[in-house]
Amino acid sequence: MAIIRGLKEKSIYLKKKESKLINMAKLHPDLINKEFFYQDITLVTNRLPDFERDEVDLTTNFTKRITLKTPLVAASMDTVCESEMAILMALFGGIGVIHYNFSTIDEQIKEAKKVKRFEAGFVFNPTVLSPQNNIGDVFEIAERYGFFSVPITEDGTLKSKLVGIVTHRDVRHHRDTDIKLAEIMTQKDKLVVAQKKDIVDKNDLDLANKIIKENNLDTLPIIDEENKIAALVTYSDLRKNAMYPLATKNENKQLKVFVAVESRIKLAKERIKKAIEVGVDGIVIDASVVFKEQLEIAKWTKENFPKIEVVLGNVDSAEMVREIITKAGQYCDAIKVGIGPGAACITQQEIGTGRAQASAVLACALEAQNLEPKYGFFPIIADGGIKIPDSESQGAAKPGDIAKALALGAQTVMMGSLLASLDESPGEKEFDYEESRMVKKYRGMGSLEAMEKRSAVRYGIEKARIKVAEGKVVKVPYRGSGYDFLPKLIAGIKQSLQKQGFKNIKELQKEADIKPLSP
Repeated sequence: MAIIRGLKEKSIYLKKKESKLINMAKLHPDLINKEFFYQDITLVTNRLPDFERDEVDLTTNFTKRITLKTPLVAASMDTVCESEMAILMALFGGIGVIHYNFSTIDEQIKEAKKVKRFEAGFVFNPTVLSPQNNIGDVFEIAERYGFFSVPITEDGTLKSKLVGIVTHRDVRHHRDTDIKLAEIMTQKDKLVVAQKKDIVDKNDLDLANKIIKENNLDTLPIIDEENKIAALVTYSDLRKNAMYPLATKNENKQLKVFVAVESRIKLAKERIKKAIEVGVDGIVIDASVVFKEQLEIAKWTKENFPKIEVVLGNVDSAEMVREIITKAGQYCDAIKVGIGPGAACITQQEIGTGRAQASAVLACALEAQNLEPKYGFFPIIADGGIKIPDSESQGAAKPGDIAKALALGAQTVMMGSLLASLDESPGEKEFDYEESRMVKKYRGMGSLEAMEKRSAVRYGIEKARIKVAEGKVVKVPYRGSGYDFLPKLIAGIKQSLQKQGFKNIKELQKEADIKPLSP
């Protein structure tokens, strides 16, 4: 059967090549009908570059409607992506998918909410307090959401009038957290405020920025005709907008974020509804392999929330891509590729299913392109299999596998173990005395440890008494702050394209010369 499948995929590739339905890289004949990993191939330089590395444009599609300036995605794993990682990824032009392996749905939604509140042009529905709240309540908000500026309204709701504001300047020197806010807040008559009709209704952030700078403000409250809070604009958000020009943001300057949901429709519905309330931009219906129930979840999501983006995964063959696109293409915005290639995944070894990741990406990308004239564009997400050499030079990012995945047809690359090594991933670093270095824990979602929570759903065995592990727990070398590491990784990807003479990913995918490293 494997031989037959390989012959089918070879015929699919040849048919596409003859009909010129696709723009495909130059794939060496020895790679046709062969299973190969990223480490088995190389990208050959055939051009003389005449441009600088910084001129390379990595803009790409994560989904049909969401464009990223960097083709990097944080995997929905509980040792990889919560709010800190999702914020990091979005600031540098990528995106994060927050895992669902929490004890409750609300814990995941809380993480998504932190991302949406981190950076915004207009902060609508801001957190407010009343004059009867105390300083301790302000510190609790700061700990939960990361900010101190809180408008004070008559009754502590957005339905009553603004009476003042409390900022970090007002509370930072007070040790008594029981002091009422009425005693320390800046009163309404001393506040600089802006009118909703002048700022929000005209979407004029430039004017808001001008008012903030002229008055040396931390926060600019925007009120309506009834003196009720309509929105906030903060100096920190305006500064962040300038500091991170690649950031993945919506029209309101909020960072974009996805959440993972189960492949069980009853569980997924509840999670999706709550995610929509906090403004998530999309969902990944997450399973080790696409179950048909995922198609029903995608359909329900699009029928009820048509603006939300839906990613289905995982797959590893042209046949699976074809079935998704032809049967549920109108409900799907991207397809995630990879069964068993991850550093902490043992699906291929334990149960004998899966595929070499480079071959899987190629086959799936070819089929998506072949179906594009009839069904439209479907971005491919290469999930797993990215190897960074584990050397003493922990700070050095070696992005060769990422460039190869893109050359084979992926629009973006989802990473787990590489990002788990950073400060922004969940979990603490520790010293490994056997290896004499700092490490962090990284676990596959199919590990028995991870399945003690919710991740058994991902493998369709949550009701089974006997659970067969498809993942393991490993240690990854600690690589420090992602704010130092990601710029190096991005520069490395650009340098790979520059060396080949390509200014963007589309050129790479059309003209890359992909050859085997050995016969």
